[in-house]
Amino acid sequence: MTVGSAEVVAPAGQFVPSGLAIFGYRPNGVLVSEAGVPGTAPASRGRIYANISGFVNTGIAIANENDSAATVSFNFTDANGSDFGAGSVTIPPHGQIAKFLDEWPFNAPHPTDATFTFSSNVPVSSIAIRGLTNERSEFLVTTLPVANPDTDGNVYDSVYFPHIADGGGWTTQFVLVNPSDNTVSGTLNFYAQGTAGSAAPALMLDIDGASVSQVTYTIPPRSSRHYSTVSTSSQTNVGSARVIPAASNPSPVGVAVFSFHNAGITVSEAGTPSMRMSSAFRMYAEADQSNAIQTGVAITNAGPSDTPVSFTLTRLDGTSLGLSGSLTIPSSGQRSLFLNQIPGFESLPMPFKGVLRISSTTANITALGVRGRWNERGDFIFTTTPPTSETAAAPSTLVFPHIVNGGGYTTQFITYSGTPAEPTSGNLQLFSQGGGSLSVSMK
Repeated sequence: MTVGSAEVVAPAGQFVPSGLAIFGYRPNGVLVSEAGVPGTAPASRGRIYANISGFVNTGIAIANENDSAATVSFNFTDANGSDFGAGSVTIPPHGQIAKFLDEWPFNAPHPTDATFTFSSNVPVSSIAIRGLTNERSEFLVTTLPVANPDTDGNVYDSVYFPHIADGGGWTTQFVLVNPSDNTVSGTLNFYAQGTAGSAAPALMLDIDGASVSQVTYTIPPRSSRHYSTVSTSSQTNVGSARVIPAASNPSPVGVAVFSFHNAGITVSEAGTPSMRMSSAFRMYAEADQSNAIQTGVAITNAGPSDTPVSFTLTRLDGTSLGLSGSLTIPSSGQRSLFLNQIPGFESLPMPFKGVLRISSTTANITALGVRGRWNERGDFIFTTTPPTSETAAAPSTLVFPHIVNGGGYTTQFITYSGTPAEPTSGNLQLFSQGGGSLSVSMK
């Protein structure tokens, strides 16, 4: 198994494209897990939810794309806001470290239900992974967001989970991480899909044994809280969730991990990060004739009235597919559907690989991409593919902090124009954990 990191280098004076990596794990010829990992920008600090219990473990990968070594200090914070387990590690220039948190140098105890915070003397890039060993002893991988205390601790608006599912074999776990050094509070609210012409109603969920439409949270400094649905109903409820911070409180950085269970076996898991509103998003999209791979999208309207949403598709070479789609989403409502279910895309030519643009005349929508596929034994495997907001600042650096090849693992790199200002060319450079050039067979 070959492990390392990758960096997209743009021509001098230009921005880099948006990017996504998809990890696939196929032991014994059967795909059991995929995980979509957005490319990241370097930061001096980061914070993640750290869970080590039973069949769950949490890992982190940190890549140093600088020409000098990075000294990374770290510690854990328990549910009461008390720090423990401090340490440090040095990462060589262009090197990388990828470990589970119960391994050296982090050495978290069993069990651990905490947050993990790191700081570096030079900016580094990171991703976090939740690993679950399911009832068939298969390792399922889910991507977790990394909060940046230097920026996320200063954001006070609501954040959104565009898709949640409960019942019919589905469960959703919500994790909220406090990015600040102060106690934060607010509410986590659940909404049904709704119908056009009226605001979507509240969605009642069984959260940790209580039927509620919202949860009030209070999170100590640097700590976290998590809530899980426990429905045993055969009916699937689909909707969205909104985190509303209390006045003058920063919003937590969250993830909703939705799991699908079939005949007592956890078949697949995926994490949707908390998102903010925008007027337009772009995301990678794919579909084929046999429906073996399908891209789905979930859109939430956070505005006070019905919002029309438009969809356009471009091929990988940037040319238009000549199709346009549209639908109307009620206030606080949500829609989730596959590409060929979008009104206007019924005649989508197959196979298709390209970019889906989702836009509204207002800045009140959030969007999420989902990649679903059937594996070799007929299980439905899925992962999230978070889109990019066209209103976000164009990135100057794009790093994939963790790549893996061999031992049943593959990594797929996808780059695309996330904003009109992004370039059409650049170089992808691969580095080993020690910082040298990494040679991997590509196709």
